[in-house]
Amino acid sequence: MENLFEESKNKTRVLILSTQASVARLFLEILQFHGKDFDFYSDNGVFTNSNNDFVIFETSDIAKATLFKPNIVLMSSEISSEQAISVLENIIPGGILVYDSSLAETVEKSLNFFRKLEYSGTSFSKSNSHFTLHTNIGAIPISSSDENLIKNIDGIKLLSQQFGVMEEDFYEPVMNFE
Repeated sequence: MENLFEESKNKTRVLILSTQASVARLFLEILQFHGKDFDFYSDNGVFTNSNNDFVIFETSDIAKATLFKPNIVLMSSEISSEQAISVLENIIPGGILVYDSSLAETVEKSLNFFRKLEYSGTSFSKSNSHFTLHTNIGAIPISSSDENLIKNIDGIKLLSQQFGVMEEDFYEPVMNFE
């Protein structure tokens, strides 16, 4: 893990802190769909390193997350306040945190300086095993049947915006993600 930080200390380090692998998979799919370049490391040993400016690290391991010293963090909805505290202390000052509204009180208590982008549960409906997102641009059908992923769509959208993928462009790869 310390090697990962050493290899990426001159890059923008993006942490996806989630127990749901689908959160990172969807985010990577969106970036690839829009031709964004990045390196990727995962807890399960998957990695790519092409010396890009951005490196994305996916983990649910709090100890590893803090060693990574991220510039940008997405904390998905299942992360508890207790888990969040040590990660908040290790965000690079001036960084960005995208977090579920359930963590708002913990985030506000953080003494570290970073930009705070809060999201709350995504508005959706479910019919059989099919989901439809209710967005500012209308109803959007989703191929995925992963309700935990659907709950974090707004957080993934905010993270994607940090890479220049705005809302209108965000939903096209999301609609086909399974």
